[in-house]
Amino acid sequence: MKISRRKMLSHSFFMAIGSFFIPISCTSDAVSGNKHLSKGLDLIHKVLSRPLDVAISHLNKCLDSNEIDLENHEGLQDYINSLVTVFFSHHNGEDEILFPTFEKKIKDADFSKLKQQHKELHPTVEQIKNRINIDNPSVNNYREIRKLLKETKVLWIKHRDEEEKIVELSMEPTISSNEQIELNDKLSKHGQDMSEPATLILPFLIYNLEGSDRDEFTSDMPWILKRFIVPVIWKSKWSKMKPFLLT
Repeated sequence: MKISRRKMLSHSFFMAIGSFFIPISCTSDAVSGNKHLSKGLDLIHKVLSRPLDVAISHLNKCLDSNEIDLENHEGLQDYINSLVTVFFSHHNGEDEILFPTFEKKIKDADFSKLKQQHKELHPTVEQIKNRINIDNPSVNNYREIRKLLKETKVLWIKHRDEEEKIVELSMEPTISSNEQIELNDKLSKHGQDMSEPATLILPFLIYNLEGSDRDEFTSDMPWILKRFIVPVIWKSKWSKMKPFLLT
């Protein structure tokens, strides 16, 4: 049975987004041993960490001059909205799929602390989304967004570091490569429903990474997707975010 090029690209795109929302990177030869979970987690955490610093830095400049950067405000909106989408999607996949999988696999597994940290982070992130999407931004609004971003960063760093330690020491050693592939398929399907708009989310993911990290993430993508569709065909959709990306 023949599969159309469009369907193949669509499948590859959603596999990329789905697998990257959650810490799994099963197919790359660059991942050695049984480190798929920790390597994937490291990548998604870098994507979530960098925008916090970038957005805070941008807002610092605006507030130092006591002016709204109207030229780049829509780009900042797209950038922060993409961060929020990836943030919630990553944690949703962990809560609904990843943690329950290991709770069944590991006797007396307890991820309640990580889940509670998710609950503590999400209201603040939701406030950031609400603030960045108001119709008439002001200096005071920017000041409040910066405050919320700083609060999120403090909570996020604590959660990130603890989660990476638990994954590497407690979760990763208990799951085989084949089991990771099966888990990756579930997470990929889950990610498909939470990756809109794709024309913003995939560039956000790719261009908040650089060097070997970007190569690792894009290694299984079709050439036409990563070299033509995203940077050329979709560029008009995500170009307002360019000042905040590693392009």
